[in-house]
Amino acid sequence: MLELFRSPRRTMVWFVEASLLSLLVCCAPGVLVGWEHALDGERFGRTLSISLVAQASLYYHGLYGPEPPRARALFLTMFRALGVAAAVLWLAFWIVPDAQMGDGVVLMSLGAAALVLPAWRAVCHRVLQSESFSRLAVVLGAGELARSCARIIQKDGDVLGLRFAGRLVRDDEPIDDPDVAGRYRDLRRLVEQRGVSAVIVATADRRAALPIEELLELKLRGVEIEEGIELYERVTGKIFVRELKPSQIIFSHGFSVRRRTLVAKRIFDVVCATAGLLLGLPLMALTAVAVKLDSSGPALYSQIRTGAFGKPFRIHKFRSMRTDAEKNGAVWAMENDPRVTRVGRFIRKTRLDELPQLWNVLVGEMSMVGPRPERPEFIDALEKQIPFFRQRLCVKPGVTGHAQVRCRYGASAEDALEKLQYDLYYMKSFSIWFDISILIDTVKVVLWRIGAR
Repeated sequence: MLELFRSPRRTMVWFVEASLLSLLVCCAPGVLVGWEHALDGERFGRTLSISLVAQASLYYHGLYGPEPPRARALFLTMFRALGVAAAVLWLAFWIVPDAQMGDGVVLMSLGAAALVLPAWRAVCHRVLQSESFSRLAVVLGAGELARSCARIIQKDGDVLGLRFAGRLVRDDEPIDDPDVAGRYRDLRRLVEQRGVSAVIVATADRRAALPIEELLELKLRGVEIEEGIELYERVTGKIFVRELKPSQIIFSHGFSVRRRTLVAKRIFDVVCATAGLLLGLPLMALTAVAVKLDSSGPALYSQIRTGAFGKPFRIHKFRSMRTDAEKNGAVWAMENDPRVTRVGRFIRKTRLDELPQLWNVLVGEMSMVGPRPERPEFIDALEKQIPFFRQRLCVKPGVTGHAQVRCRYGASAEDALEKLQYDLYYMKSFSIWFDISILIDTVKVVLWRIGAR
């Protein structure tokens, strides 16, 4: 959720849409029963509640995420999100009749929003991509990081306020990509002739012949110079591991945790785990019965996982596979895994199988938020293939986490690398507010059943 406020332009879109929703809800009574009721003070709280529910539904449908839908998909997603908001409000007003504003007000305001908001988004997208509201940017580098930064600017330029002018490579590197606009020696010419106002330095080898003199001169002339790794982290919410060097971790900002933050996190974990176990007890009992009735074997199973600093612990889950699922040894779960039972498939999709992990949180073996707890045999294999993989063990594993809410279920070394990039970013940006943001996003993952197998 913090990504919503990490980008000034995305925050602006959210604020304008919240204002438009509130305005439409205020105006609906005026159209229906007379304008003297449009700004009725007694209706203010109800108006605000309708707007907040609608905004929450828009958020949980991915309209403020890193990859919001565009064109026709935008209209359909907004229509669906506002329809869900209407259903939630109808249920809330049925439970609390005194809070009602009338079905007509809700339907008219949200119906109008289904037309106004997509139109506003289309206009906003076009305006933010125009030359008047964006800066021309060039990327220095030929590696994977440089190509990734180029794709980010081309894809999310309206959010970043950037337009892609091309990549520049060293004199001894081939120009074999249509994105390459020239070589380092062309940097000053591009700035002067095309009006480039941002330079993204995305080369992995700093010992290479960077145009230091040109970069220094451009910096003093007011051209923005930004590290490619910082742009990548800011937009994607993950650390680029493929070209990461230990010194970039050692000397970078972040990766520091104060003792008071750890104490606050532990208190937060205990409160959440206790509340979850008490409130979820009836649901856990029903899940246990369903697992027992569906297949032979125990309702719960336990398994050794690797905790903080490599310390093993026994994790607890509701059993979702047959009891002979690993008779031939440990293997990753796969899409439509035949070892998963009928009830197991449902509890995996809804994450009910993970409720017993709240006990692991309560006794201090896990946290509510953190990297996924991996099995020791997988860690031994992955750390040989993926750099910095064992460093993720410097924090407690979590019931949910930054990687879990941003990635689909991993079943390969490449998937593990993708998740590691999110885990390292979580460790770098460690805070209670980040944990709360991830828990809010976890609700979206559970509601739309994202990523389970």
